[in-house]
Amino acid sequence: MTSQMVTLRMPDLQWWLDHLDTAFAPDVSVDLFVGVLKRRSVKGPEDAAIATAQLFLRLIYAHPFSSIGDLVDHISSVGTKLSKAVPRELAVRNMARRVIGIIREEAENNGMGDLFQAALETEELPKVSHAPKGRADTGAQLTGHASFANPSSSVTGVFEILSVASSSRGSSAASTPPSTGMGKAPHAQTAQHDIRPAVIQDIQELLEELDSCEHNISELATQVIYKNEVILTYGLPPSIHKLLLRAAQKREFTLIVVVDEIADINKQASTAVMNKPTGKEEAGDDQETATRKSLQDRGIQIMVIMYHDLENLMPRVNKVIVTARYVFADAGMVAVTGTASVLTIAKEHSKPVYAVAGTHMLCPMTTVGPYGLFERGPPDITLRKTCFSSALVLFFLTVSVLTAFNPEHCRPATMLSEYIENGSVDCFITNNGLIAPNCINRTIMEMYHTAKCDLF
Repeated sequence: MTSQMVTLRMPDLQWWLDHLDTAFAPDVSVDLFVGVLKRRSVKGPEDAAIATAQLFLRLIYAHPFSSIGDLVDHISSVGTKLSKAVPRELAVRNMARRVIGIIREEAENNGMGDLFQAALETEELPKVSHAPKGRADTGAQLTGHASFANPSSSVTGVFEILSVASSSRGSSAASTPPSTGMGKAPHAQTAQHDIRPAVIQDIQELLEELDSCEHNISELATQVIYKNEVILTYGLPPSIHKLLLRAAQKREFTLIVVVDEIADINKQASTAVMNKPTGKEEAGDDQETATRKSLQDRGIQIMVIMYHDLENLMPRVNKVIVTARYVFADAGMVAVTGTASVLTIAKEHSKPVYAVAGTHMLCPMTTVGPYGLFERGPPDITLRKTCFSSALVLFFLTVSVLTAFNPEHCRPATMLSEYIENGSVDCFITNNGLIAPNCINRTIMEMYHTAKCDLF
């Protein structure tokens, strides 16, 4: 008796993209993606944004809509479902809003802005859920899905989608005049042929923007870093590392890297200082990554210090560069735990602070109650001192009292991210250029094609 070997793959971003290319089915894939998000198999702003945009690209091509209202309803319902699966991963919600903004733009270009507005007023855009995150539903089991074990079925790929969309766009533009209404079926059919190819093309451009995000940020290096400066970073994440590598080609500077007990910060700093490729770079087999020189090889002096030495070295620093997880319309942001403490010391010494954030991290909302955005981890992770607000101080005091009475049953989770109020950052470094904090609101409204931002 012969047994067949089955290779199982742990779900991650590449696994999800392979599923979309080989076994995409609209309803099944949406439910599967909900399970992937709940299990945190795809996490992080960049991976979540790419995975969500790829899903919407195929949903729009596969969904047979009859009107703009039907299309907006479908995208909004899927976006709401995905947002509720992982409320703290705002990149999922951002991509839903970007797609709806693309539909708005194409509708206005085709003279159907009023119809889109009427459809938008009857639909509810994806909202962030304040409910606590529970266990993942068992409706979409990863192990029971065919694509989890190297599926062999095939569906339309993204390049075939775009080729069909381009041909449809050209033929409809030549044979169908612009439509100004959709009250009847002929108008709805005309709108379907006019809008959907353009929307697909715009989403593909959005995906290209996501792929080139870190490269475009690194191109701004000479506008941020000048000769003989002392640059301080909290950890050394890939986006900042590429920015510094680009600056090292034309500038001489000194780098101070602050590390702490947090495992992710230490791992990022060690990987970057030793010039080791990240997991994503190893999977991509990037030739530039394999042959690039480290910062030390380019003549850059690097100092790795612990947090308790930061106060002594901050007077010698010229500039502080940190990375943001998400940025809001009021210039507040969510970052890894410990960033607020570094920025507080920088402000005490009047040092300029730059925050690196891709456009997929810019959220069309203002933060009224930001504490629901905190990412929590296992209680065994060491958490050092950080900047607490009065609400968080009260929370930890309550936990301390409960722990004193019952220490075995009260183990508070560790905060992996924290909210930083507006006014702490002097400039945001994005893939669309340098943005001042007082211009963030206008930039976000233009990017999402909206007149106002939501309240969280």
